[in-house]
Amino acid sequence: MDSPSLELPRPRDVLSNRTRDADVILPSTAGDVVLVAGLGDSIAADFGAFVVQRSKRDAVVLADDDVRRLGNEPAAWDELGRAESLIVFVGARPTAQRRRELAELLQVARRQPLKLIGVVSTFRVHLDDPEAAEIENEIISLLRETSARVVVFRPGLVLSRNSGVDKFLQRFAPLYPLIPGRISSCFLEGDELFAAIEAERLEPTREPKQEGRAVGSVNRCQTLLGSNRSWREVLAERRAKSPIQAVMTAVCMLLSWLQVGRLIAVLVGLSSRFFPSPRVWDVRTLEPRSISELISLCHRRNLPYLKVVGYNNGVNHFGHRYPGKTIVSTVRCRRVALAGGQTLKAESGATVRRALDFLSTHGLELFVVPNYSYVSLGTAFFVPIHGSAVDYTTVADTIRRVVFYDPETDRIVAADRGEPAYDEHVYNPNSIAVVLRVYLITKPKSGYFVRHETWTNASADSILGALVDSSATNVEIRQASSTSDKITVSRYFKDAGDSASPALELPRDALGRLWDLLEENPLASYLMHAVGRHVVWHTELFLTFEEFGIFWRTHSKLPIRKIQLRFIRRDGLPHSPFRDEDRISADLFLFRRHKHAFQEYLKTTFTTLKTNPGKHSN
Repeated sequence: MDSPSLELPRPRDVLSNRTRDADVILPSTAGDVVLVAGLGDSIAADFGAFVVQRSKRDAVVLADDDVRRLGNEPAAWDELGRAESLIVFVGARPTAQRRRELAELLQVARRQPLKLIGVVSTFRVHLDDPEAAEIENEIISLLRETSARVVVFRPGLVLSRNSGVDKFLQRFAPLYPLIPGRISSCFLEGDELFAAIEAERLEPTREPKQEGRAVGSVNRCQTLLGSNRSWREVLAERRAKSPIQAVMTAVCMLLSWLQVGRLIAVLVGLSSRFFPSPRVWDVRTLEPRSISELISLCHRRNLPYLKVVGYNNGVNHFGHRYPGKTIVSTVRCRRVALAGGQTLKAESGATVRRALDFLSTHGLELFVVPNYSYVSLGTAFFVPIHGSAVDYTTVADTIRRVVFYDPETDRIVAADRGEPAYDEHVYNPNSIAVVLRVYLITKPKSGYFVRHETWTNASADSILGALVDSSATNVEIRQASSTSDKITVSRYFKDAGDSASPALELPRDALGRLWDLLEENPLASYLMHAVGRHVVWHTELFLTFEEFGIFWRTHSKLPIRKIQLRFIRRDGLPHSPFRDEDRISADLFLFRRHKHAFQEYLKTTFTTLKTNPGKHSN
């Protein structure tokens, strides 16, 4: 199939030595030549035009018969002269014939003196689409022995002059009222994709080091998602001003009032659970299955379009929103192992729960166990996550080594605690580093015995004295509501002493165990997080001892439903909220209707105040 017109001069076809109405640009006498094979993907012609108009380079957009000839006749490459780059657009769903033609082309191309072979695949690889993954793996296998640099691009839905997506949107634009606003996908402007291809071709970046593992001959896989936008919005932008389209839009608006659009969305959602093709219609969260896949998503060009999270409590529980961005969750990068002695090596998506279960089989446990254990260990490097431990007050205190990907330098970095690279990123809310793996110290597993005391009208000084009690392994203090005059002081010991409590596997209370049980059930988990997003408001304050005294004297008139207090030791880390002095963590729950009144109290009572960004409801 001939490529669509690019409105460029139509020179002689260097392969078949004839003139035809196709977008073929004859190589000139200077500069390298870019070969572009579309294999039925019409955006190849748009890329050819981009190369000529923006990069001022020569491009040959190969027609179907040219692709077949190059694949079957290696001598035909000699007619191309100075061809140094081959860019192949595979398309989302190539036919069996196209796949054969692609294989034949690449088998010959890998033996040519090319500097770069670029393969434009699809982001469907990240949607558990087995066909897309199979095609990409076939291509990578074919190119293992080539001397050329190989770069695989995985674009979102490409919007360019000749793209099939753009034509689809223009055709069905009048139907936009039927589409619920929450249905979204990843839309990438064609020029952005083309600029990325040209950047790799003209100024190749360095290959990331992967801790000694061979990458093979594929130097890089780059996903370019584009902005995460509502289908309704993108369709509405392409409406044409015509009476027919106006009537169609009016009819669709009426049908939307009858909830027809929502019904269609539900059917698409259900079908996507069983079939990969519909998944492209609603893309909000991606879950890479390996560290290499995670890196392919998190490179510098793609960072503006994604938000990397762990177990995703920020969105699910606290209601954080990231307009225009796709969530990338690390939960499937979750392997854990022992790295000699009592050191736990865990991929960033491994949860505290998974780590505890693994360590238990080896007679070990974590030093710090938060009440809610469905939180990723990689998150603990950036967000203070703590239990009530005395020896180590946060999970990050026990991280002795971190391995992260730095998108800015395109490097995988390993840093030990105390090294500049470690200190620069730990607890740094502005860091763009993506944690890949953490190494934590652990300890032999033991039982715990809790001793509860109820105090009435306790002073701030007596509370501070209890929290810094070093005779216990863990200490925490709770107040049921700010209006109560009673607090419960819970101390955990390894020795039963005079405690009447049974031995506990972990040093945490019944509420924490209940949260974990709720999380393990999908329906209960959904309801728990829905309450967290819509009914209650959660925040955590990190108070100096002086600030805590002020808070404790003035908080009784506030509408706080739960207060949990813990001690956190200063750590000297440059971005830590506890860098210079010890603090008291005040974990607070309120009803959402009291949010603004409480925020006004904080504003008028404290000059400066540190909070936990990872435990703050929107």
